[in-house]
Amino acid sequence: MGRKYDDYEDEFEMRRDEAPPSSRRSRETGESGRKAPVFVRLLAWTGVLVFCFAAGYVGTSVALRMLNRQDILLRKDVAADREQAEKILDGDSGEIRLSARRVSFTLYYPKDGNIVSEKVELLSGIMEDDIRQMLAKLFAQNQGRGASDTKLLNVFRSGDTLYLNFNPPFLTLLSNQGEQGSALFITGVVQTMSENFSPIVQVRFLVDGKEPKSGAPVDLTVPWRLPRG
Repeated sequence: MGRKYDDYEDEFEMRRDEAPPSSRRSRETGESGRKAPVFVRLLAWTGVLVFCFAAGYVGTSVALRMLNRQDILLRKDVAADREQAEKILDGDSGEIRLSARRVSFTLYYPKDGNIVSEKVELLSGIMEDDIRQMLAKLFAQNQGRGASDTKLLNVFRSGDTLYLNFNPPFLTLLSNQGEQGSALFITGVVQTMSENFSPIVQVRFLVDGKEPKSGAPVDLTVPWRLPRG
């Protein structure tokens, strides 16, 4: 018996009404799988990063404390300040086992109307500290009145010029030495600075942060430098 035309038509309409499985899955996914807002996602990632950083920091701190208690990371050859460094250098062994080092400088100072030199060893640090130590030794060699009251307030450098800022008794010290003695003393300072601390070539002397116009037997309004040979 042959199939009627109506039977084909009914079957076609039934299949057209049925949605394919893939279409149903895509619609369900689109309805239930919407992404969160950008602000919420950024907040979530920020929380994750903060948590990871805090966990790593706390874990590292705990590990370092445990290693320090067991003396694994403890360095006995490292000094925290100058006093500890000097104690290490003055130890019985005489072996320098830290980054600090003794450096030999040449100190120039006036004596009996001339400039004499002397080798001085210092525990060297930054340039400003070395300059202060050398000036302290230079003033110790000076027997003029006012030397004990003279204080170096500031040390700073600009290019090849070193600025030394003293308190007012510095002018009294120079006045008590007279013109020749003051010139020799300042020459000793300039020679000490220029030969030991490159690239310093000249020195300017200040009193309370200003160029003294008077009160000294030598001209302190200009920078002092050694004559070129």
